[in-house]
Amino acid sequence: MLAALTGILVAACGGSGGSSSPPVSNPTPPDAADWNIVVNTADVAAPLNPSLIGFYDLSGTLYDYENVPGLIAEMNEVGFASPGGAGADWRIGVGRWENSTELFGMLSDTSVCPNVIPENQSAFATDIELLASRDWFTYTDGSPVDSADIVDGRYALDYVRSVIDNAAAFGATPYLSIDLMPRALSTNQTPNRLDCGVSFANSVSNNEPANPAVFAQAVAGMVERVVEGTGTGIGSERPRAVQYWEVWNEPELAIFWEPTLVPNPDPFFNMAIATLTELDAYRSTTADANGQAIRIGLGSFVNADTAVATIQSFDAVDIPMDFISFHGYADDPLTLVDAIGRVAAARENSTNYQDIELVFAEWGPDLATRVGDQQYAATMDPALHAATVVALGASLGLDRSHNAIFYDFFPVIALGLIDNSGTPRPLYRAYELMAKLVTDSAERLTITGLPDGRLDAGMGAALVARDTQSGAVRVLLVNRNADARTVKITLDGVDSTPGQLSVFDASADPADSLPTMQAPGTTFTLPARSVTVAEF
Repeated sequence: MLAALTGILVAACGGSGGSSSPPVSNPTPPDAADWNIVVNTADVAAPLNPSLIGFYDLSGTLYDYENVPGLIAEMNEVGFASPGGAGADWRIGVGRWENSTELFGMLSDTSVCPNVIPENQSAFATDIELLASRDWFTYTDGSPVDSADIVDGRYALDYVRSVIDNAAAFGATPYLSIDLMPRALSTNQTPNRLDCGVSFANSVSNNEPANPAVFAQAVAGMVERVVEGTGTGIGSERPRAVQYWEVWNEPELAIFWEPTLVPNPDPFFNMAIATLTELDAYRSTTADANGQAIRIGLGSFVNADTAVATIQSFDAVDIPMDFISFHGYADDPLTLVDAIGRVAAARENSTNYQDIELVFAEWGPDLATRVGDQQYAATMDPALHAATVVALGASLGLDRSHNAIFYDFFPVIALGLIDNSGTPRPLYRAYELMAKLVTDSAERLTITGLPDGRLDAGMGAALVARDTQSGAVRVLLVNRNADARTVKITLDGVDSTPGQLSVFDASADPADSLPTMQAPGTTFTLPARSVTVAEF
């Protein structure tokens, strides 16, 4: 993700506006429906996790998101932020914070880097200075670190705490990725930066630990000091409620891990197993000051198939793991849904991991072409893409998902729900619709004959949820077809008329509130390329 975002910051693009349109009206209902959704409300599949509509974004603290006018309020509307602090996941890193900034004009071999614009130029003169400012465990004299060195004075956790506090300002749930190797713990302590776009790729921060056991102890010490509020430093006395701790990010790529998993996976998994084991030991012996047990997992893999192989390999030795995380980027949402399905099948077929959570920790349309594509961002495509992935992923048993990203912190990124000027895109309204279903009081209901929620060979998608507090049943319907589809929903044997339809399609301006309408009867029409919630 970092590499894709870095190269696009060349010039600001103008925003787009549009006039509002009236809600789409339904024609006279036909005798038969294209899509028949049959639900027995006693067929409860599982609770729906609010973090199905979570996000991945590294830049909140760096760019002072909590002070962007209106941003918190806007994200409240889509279920991400919550005044009570029970919002969806915000996946953030403990140290990889220089995304599109802190870049240098020259590589370690003195090659000149082109197009490093002034606002991205590092405030530090050298890579060593940058490392020193960023590492969560400090470098001293260069001597090997052992267990005796895991002491308060070696920790530098102000930045880690700041990203957690930034999430708290939004009311989001912090999900921490342990994704940076401090220089003091790295097998290589001399920076060798070979990438102009990402200063993280310096052969130190992205390298294996000199001693996996010591690294694991240092990680456990960081978790303890954050969660329990122990140690020294600014605000350290205050416990911070962070439940999810993920070990690393995209180890298949050299930019994030040297050496890569191919051809030699051992260094990564030696580190990962040592860290998971140490964190498991910490939580088994230490009272959690926040009254919650931490949950641990890995490894935000680039490929779902790496997650599958990890489940299969770990299953034989029962490594402690509460979740497995993986990524996916593709313009076709079914490509991502199929990847989720493969990991879900591996979980189901395992002996020891049938209860672990599946986390789609970073995903979206194809980064190679969509990062700066303002035209694409203004269409229904991202909205249909996200709603399809969430609806069908949930039906496969996906527990948490983190779309990338929620806010365009630079004008030309064109991935967010909200552009750099603060204006919602169609993707924003899709998430607002999904937030009507995906709440902390919702449970997913099984669709009779359609357990995976696919309609029209995947050009349609459905997700059904019941609110356990109000009893309301809500159905998310995604129509990716170029023409309309008619729908009939049968609840407990009765063809039912929705009390309200909330509809978003290309005729509506995303800057306006969601259009709603009355259903004409038990059969109603979904506009072409639309996202709809029917409420009963």
